[in-house]
Amino acid sequence: STLDKRFEYPTEVLRRALERTKAEYGGYEIRRYPESLSRNRALAELELGKLTAFSAPTRPEWEHRAIPIRVPIRKGIMGYRLLLIRAADQDAFARVQAIGDLRKYRLGQGVQWSSAAAFRKHDFTVHGSTEYEALFAMLMHGRFDYFPRSLNEVYTEFDLRKSKFPDMRIERTLAIHMPLPYYFFVTPKRPDLAKRLSAGLMAMVADGGLDELFFRYHGASIARAGLKERRILSLTNPELPAETPLGNPAYWYRPDQAP
Repeated sequence: STLDKRFEYPTEVLRRALERTKAEYGGYEIRRYPESLSRNRALAELELGKLTAFSAPTRPEWEHRAIPIRVPIRKGIMGYRLLLIRAADQDAFARVQAIGDLRKYRLGQGVQWSSAAAFRKHDFTVHGSTEYEALFAMLMHGRFDYFPRSLNEVYTEFDLRKSKFPDMRIERTLAIHMPLPYYFFVTPKRPDLAKRLSAGLMAMVADGGLDELFFRYHGASIARAGLKERRILSLTNPELPAETPLGNPAYWYRPDQAP
């Protein structure tokens, strides 16, 4: 939607990775796809080569049908989620102590999102839409009870919509953590670009450039979230492929890591 700011950061990461590899690979041009794409449509366009690259949370079918660049450019921050709720429900959510308590409430997500598939495998009741903007209205109209949003999303989304939905709130006591790497995916028809992006991103990890950019875009939201003061409910992510680089600490944000 016109209020969707989620892709500003990956676009800047992409530009810097291409710039880092300019001496070896030559010039580049970044052009946005001319229309909005659902996740399923984006993957189909990647396979055909009509779309060259796309940034998204990983899931097995994406890693099989496109080329994943396994450097989590959001440092796993999408795995830390706060809850958008209706103001009247704050006291009920404050009483949630464990995952079993949270399962009693209906969860909203995009129906094609990686997180929706993972939540379903954990026996959550998931309602959703393919339309991003519709999810906020569905929450406020009672179609579901909470809308988990990552730290990089929740405050911008809330601030841009609080005048439209004055009874929407960010829940004050909880956070959900479920590992969720966010990668660039490249069309199988351009392995040369995949190699270039991998080299550029690895260089940014090695010299701290990715961390610098990550905290510039996300530091304020991390501080605002106050994860140390929240009850963090942890889940595994059954959607993660075995190749996920969970063992590399340089790739992942930790709540004790200051901007």
